[in-house]
Parts: sequence; structure tokens; C-alpha cells
Amino acid sequence: MKHPEAYLEGFHEISVLIPYDYHDGHVETFLAEGKDETITLELQNKKQFDHYVKYTLHFTGYIFLNRHYEIVDNHGGRYELYSGEVVRTELFDELFFYDGDDLGFTYTEEKTTFKLWTPVAKEVNIILFDENNEEETIPMKYTNQGVWRKSVRGDLDGQAYLFEAYVNGQKSRFNDPYGIASSANGSVNYVVDTEKFYEMENDRPFNSVYATDAVIYEASVRDFTSDHTIKSKNRGKFLGLVEENLRNDHGDPAGFDYLKTLGITHVQLLPIYDFEGVDESDPFKRYNWGYNPSQYNVPEGSYTDNPDDPYERINNLRFAIDRMHEEKLGVVMDVVYNHVYDIKTFPFEKMIPGYAFRVDANGVLTEGSGCGNDLATERKMIRKFIIDSVLYWARTFKIDGFRFDLMGLIDVTTMNILRQKLESENEHIIVYGEGWKMAAPLPEQYLSHMYNPRTLFNIGFFNDETREHIKGETFKLKARGYAMGKLTSKKALENIIQAKTHRKGAIKYPSQSINYVECHDNHTFYDKARIAMKTESEADRRRAQRLALSMIILAQGVPFIHMGQEFYRSKDGDSNSYRSSDAVNMIFWNKVSEHKEDIEHFKKLLGIRRAHPLLRLRSAYEISTHSYVRFKESGTICYELRDDSEHLIIIFKNNATRETFTFDEPFDIIYQSEDETAGTERKRVTLEKVSTTVLRQKI
Repeated sequence: MKHPEAYLEGFHEISVLIPYDYHDGHVETFLAEGKDETITLELQNKKQFDHYVKYTLHFTGYIFLNRHYEIVDNHGGRYELYSGEVVRTELFDELFFYDGDDLGFTYTEEKTTFKLWTPVAKEVNIILFDENNEEETIPMKYTNQGVWRKSVRGDLDGQAYLFEAYVNGQKSRFNDPYGIASSANGSVNYVVDTEKFYEMENDRPFNSVYATDAVIYEASVRDFTSDHTIKSKNRGKFLGLVEENLRNDHGDPAGFDYLKTLGITHVQLLPIYDFEGVDESDPFKRYNWGYNPSQYNVPEGSYTDNPDDPYERINNLRFAIDRMHEEKLGVVMDVVYNHVYDIKTFPFEKMIPGYAFRVDANGVLTEGSGCGNDLATERKMIRKFIIDSVLYWARTFKIDGFRFDLMGLIDVTTMNILRQKLESENEHIIVYGEGWKMAAPLPEQYLSHMYNPRTLFNIGFFNDETREHIKGETFKLKARGYAMGKLTSKKALENIIQAKTHRKGAIKYPSQSINYVECHDNHTFYDKARIAMKTESEADRRRAQRLALSMIILAQGVPFIHMGQEFYRSKDGDSNSYRSSDAVNMIFWNKVSEHKEDIEHFKKLLGIRRAHPLLRLRSAYEISTHSYVRFKESGTICYELRDDSEHLIIIFKNNATRETFTFDEPFDIIYQSEDETAGTERKRVTLEKVSTTVLRQKI
């Protein structure tokens, strides 16, 4: 610090930091001077630090946050009053909360109205750019509730723009936080006419209000068509998601043609908003999953051929989703509202420093996300921004569900309001997220983790107990779960199958349990099995994976499958491939031909789940009434379900012990993962391999 600095910390408090090389840090009196007023400042406290003295000053009256003020001391020194901790006060949130739905731009052929929320800016401009990159600066006018406004006459369709604001002693330019169209790598935003968006003709296909009717399949836009063998014309692009007539080297269906045959209900796409880590002008130079949020309401430019076209990325994505809907596939959007990629370039930090991010008691940024910052979702205008953003995607792109990254960092109020607003748009939208407990400067009961299930209405959680007990401990690669032959906690396995957990306070309802053993994070099941089952045969490892997959599909709750899991997807042992090469991350479509039988088993299991409502029970009461789990001494699980129309017995067998099961009534075998017909009768079945068997009796 070379010069004195002054900060408005509250609506009646100012702190001034005086360096020792300024009159030895000694000041006797301070005044605050505005354009037409002078405010007396009363010294309340004085504290010495290593390089400066901090003066805490109180005052009566009102300082207008959008006006210039200077602090004047008895030495004649003058220094601008900056906004400080005042932006994190409850009163600030109350005074400056703006609930309008018109932030960003509102376009008509006659005029475009721009609005930006920044209560502490002293000057705000719109910067318009012409085709030669020549600039026009247009001042905006402060209205109220922190909103600056300007209407620009004329047809601005396709107009490039940025915002510029003078805040805390410096003028900076930044993207429109509510921008919906962008040039490559976000250098400018564009005004666009929504009437020119591709017309989506197909309604959302998921018509159940119960998430337990869903089967979610996780995929990446880029990974889906990066394999050169399928000769995609839209490699790694939005259009590649729905490109038809793709075949692998053996002539088998790949890409969209493969996806349509599976029997899933939803495709969950890794982030499709604009993210950092990939050069949109040269996308295959670097790889990134996309958990680096940049522009929350703009589709990612690397997933289109011309990222500088303000309409192309929007229309390509709308077309892809529309085609998915036509084939009765819902689309879930993976969203990241817990942190941003770069706090220095995120518009909110330039518009209103210190507001958008959480800090600890010392004013230091928290990073429960592990990414250097955590969004302060509990602050009203950040909450509004998140809700507005999600609603934009739901309305504009007909998104069918939202998966929240590190949802445990988002406050409960935000998630509940968001859930209710989404249901008013479409009651069939599903919402779930990562419910881990995360470090945050908020009480645990205010955060959206899985230990607060009763305070989160109709929101699901990834059930990590399913992963840890069926697959084996994630961070102990040699540790085996049930599918790899270890009999873990019987109570835990029973809870997994019946969509509950034994942990106090955790998941209580079947729709809240997102069951998985594999996702984009960590080792694939196959890669872990190669380590944990190193001494077993390849056939044994595949049997284990088939067992795990069948348990996910047939258990109560919501099945979640990582793309390629059904044909033993591998990432060469890479446990965190978020920026590894395409060679590690992409789908190798020739594997479809290598594992046709396994894929058919996968389809048949999904068909069984779809055909039998007993496998999709909707309440804890129904599960307790209609299902029962027991264990054989060997560890084999017998899972029974019964209602007025049928009786199902599902046998999950994780061992090679020869076992015979006898029944009082005759059953039909409707599924076997292994060919074990010897000794099988309608009242008796003998099994001796790691396997899954489903028997049915019609009542």
C-alpha cells in the first residue's frame, strides 16, 4: 500500500488504511465529501498493523453507492471512497435486490434496451463494436435498485457489445453476465433476435413426475464422436450428438443410432455452457470436460463449426435437443454454479467487487470447491442469477433435467426456490446433484447436501454408498466391493437395493437416490477391476462388471450409467481425465462390436425395469410393503418383490459357490446374465457363477 485507502464497510461505517509513510500513519480528523455534501466522520477505533494503521469511522446520514465520494483528512489528503464489506451486508441485499426479468438486453427491431445490475459503479457504459472493430461508447443511466439502463434506437440484431464500468477507482470492461450469444472465447457478446432461433418442434418426452421412472445415461458432446473410425462429419460437435448413419469399422451402429436402441430415458451431457480450458477457435488443441464456467447462458463454442457466429451454437444445440426429443430421449444439463473458472474475469467481480464470492472471517476467499473460489449462492442477486440462468436453459432449450455439480456448496433456499420454479415450467423436469458435505462458511443445515434430504423437496443425490459398496472404495484401488466378490455390510447392501441409506440424516426417498458405480469422475469400473482383481481372469472381471450394472438397474431409486459402462469403457487407468487427451476420453466405437452380447444384456435389463413397476416404486412406504432382501450364507442376495399382479425374485450372486434355490410355486426365468440352464426347473434353479437372475411369477 503506497497511498491511503478508504472503504465503505457498512451503511454507517468506513475504514481507512493509512500507510506509515504517510505522516507516520497519524491522522486526526476525516471528512467524507460528495458532490453536494460533506459528512463528518467520527473515529471509533484505531488499530496498528505491520505496514499501516486502520481507522474505523462512523457517521450519520446516507452515502449513495453510485456516487463519487472522497475522504479528506486533516493533512489535506484526498482519496476515493471504495465499496468494501457493505456489499456483503443483509441491508445491502434488501435495498438493492432487483427481481425484474430484463437484465442483459431486450431486443426489438426498433430498439434494444440494455440493463446491468451494479449498485456500486459510479459510471457504466455500453461499448458497441462495428464490423471493423471500431468502438462506440454509450453512457447508461442509473435508475434504482442498483440497475443501470439504456435504450439504443435502431435494429441491433447481431450487434457486438461489452459493458464498461468505473468501480473502486478503475474502469474495466466485461461480458454481459446475462449474455446469451458470444464470439469465440467470449471476446464480445452479441444482441440476437430470439425469433431467429431454430424452431423446436418436439415436446419434452419424459412424462412422469417420478424420477424413479428415469434411466440416466451420462455422455460428453466431444467424447461422443471424437473417434475417427466412425467418420463423423460433426466430430466433437453438438450436431454430432444426433448425426445419423454412423458406423464403426465392423458396420455396427455408432453415435446417435446406437443411443436410440438402448432404452434409456435421459442423456446427461457434461457441461454445454461456455467454459474455459479449450480454445474455441482451435478446439482439438486442448481437452477439457467443461467444469470451468465462463459464460453461464451461452452454449459452448468449441461444439460448433463457427464459434464467431452469434446464432450457430444456439441453433445447433436447439436442433440436437429437438432431435433427441423426437426419439423420446430427455436431455439433462450438467451445471456448475458452485464456482467460476477465473474470479478476475467473472463479470460480477468487476461489477461489484466482494459480493459474488464467499469469504472467511478474515475476508479471504473460501474454496470448498477446490477451485479457488465459491459462489455466494445465498446472496440475493447471485441466487437470482442462478435461478434466472437455469430457467433460461429450461425455457429456451427445453432442458429436461439439471445435474448440479458440488450441490453441497449451494444453499438450501436457492435449490428449493429453483426446484419450485422449474416445476411451474414443467412438472416432469428432474433435479439432482452431488450431495457431498463441503466446507463453507454457512451452517451445515443451510447447505444442499444429502444429510439435509428432508429440507430439499424433490431433489436427488448421487448415492456414493452404492458406488462404494458395489464397486469398492473409490480411493483405495485394490479395495473390492460386492460385485468384485467381497461381502460388505449386509445392512448397507440392503439399503442400496431398497433406495435408502444407513447414514443418519441421509437419503430418505427413492427418488432422491441416484444409483451409480461409475461416472466421468474417478476410475471406470473396468479400470478399477483390472487393479483390484488383478489375479482373476478377464472373464471374471467382466462378470463382476455385469453384476454391478445389473444391481444399479434393478435396485430401487434412479439408475445412472456412465456411457460405455455396458461395453467395459476404459480410460487407461486415468482417474481424473478432465484435461487428458481425446485418446483417453473418447468413446471407442469398435468396442460395440466386441461386446454385442453384453450390450444386449444391458438393453434387456432396461426393458425389464421398464416393464415391471415393482422395480420403480415411488415411496419408502411402497418399498417397505412390497420388497424384501435376504442373504444366503455365501453372500448371495435374494431380492423379492410382490404386489397383486406378480412376484419377482432377483438373485445377485457375487461368488462361484454352487447353490440351488427352490420355490413353493413355479417361476419363469425372465433374465440370466450367465448361461446356467443345467438343473433348472420352474420350482428350482441352480447357479454357480457370479451372475444376476430374475424370476417372475404371475399372480
